[in-house]
Amino acid sequence: MSGGLGEQEEASGPHWGWNLLLANAAGMLLCALIMDPSTQEGEVERGQLTILRGLFVLAAAGHVGVWALRAHLAADIVSATERWSSAPAELSLSSLVPQAGGQTLSRIVWGVVIGWGLLVIVGLLQAAPILHDLTFENGPLETLTVLSYLGAGGFAVASFRACSVSSSGAGLRRWIVLIAALGCFLIAAEETDWGQVYFNYETPESFDHANIQSDLSFHNLAPPGFVPGTRWANWLLRTLAFLIGGVVPLLIQMSAGFRQWMWAWQIPVPPVASMVALFASAFIPEAAELYERNNVGSELREVTIAVAVAFWMFTAWRSDRTKGA
Repeated sequence: MSGGLGEQEEASGPHWGWNLLLANAAGMLLCALIMDPSTQEGEVERGQLTILRGLFVLAAAGHVGVWALRAHLAADIVSATERWSSAPAELSLSSLVPQAGGQTLSRIVWGVVIGWGLLVIVGLLQAAPILHDLTFENGPLETLTVLSYLGAGGFAVASFRACSVSSSGAGLRRWIVLIAALGCFLIAAEETDWGQVYFNYETPESFDHANIQSDLSFHNLAPPGFVPGTRWANWLLRTLAFLIGGVVPLLIQMSAGFRQWMWAWQIPVPPVASMVALFASAFIPEAAELYERNNVGSELREVTIAVAVAFWMFTAWRSDRTKGA
């Protein structure tokens, strides 16, 4: 791509277009100032608007943060552009999909995947009490979910550091794994209601009214216009698992152009075991009719995804550590 935006940024620094992030941040702050929760009649609506104001402020801060890193991001975009133009005509799957590890680790990982799959399938078919006992609120599986995301976030941060000091150049991969780390820590905090589970502090009034469980969590918020109690976060998580575990592998297998794009942007691809676990998790039923609680299926899905993501970030870190050595 000669004479394009990438070369201009490389020659004269970040393009002026990055300043649009500041304009967008200012617009978000203006929207937050204009919003007035007191104009809403219902407590739920007032709570929703208060939370939305806070989200606008956080999003504006994020825009400013990206703008502050624009020089590094611009350089890495140039690097990705150069990688795209020099991408091999034929990329093997092994060059994108990381190996689970040595033979021993691979056997352990696949043993866990198969064993867990059988436990979930047979357990749900028989409405086994053990699944009910493992999935109660803040129980063993939810604790494992939190620990898995914390571990995944730690591996992603380590991967970011390995990419940043690599002699072959950081590229966009470091920002991708950094975003993954932030996402993992965010989900871990959400699972503990931002520490409220352990410290038992009072729920802020806005969340108390707008949250279907009256706790400090975003994934239990009642979306505007929806009936309170709608489990939108579960459907979002299921969709992401289906896309990453099913659609992405299919595109990698079938499209040479998609493989070149993944290679150029240095996107960490999940190992096959994580793909299988993510894809299968999308089909775990809610099982609300089998148990007295309606969250058995969703808790099984959440822990499956969490462990799969942790192994994904582990393989990304190990790959980046090897390249940077």
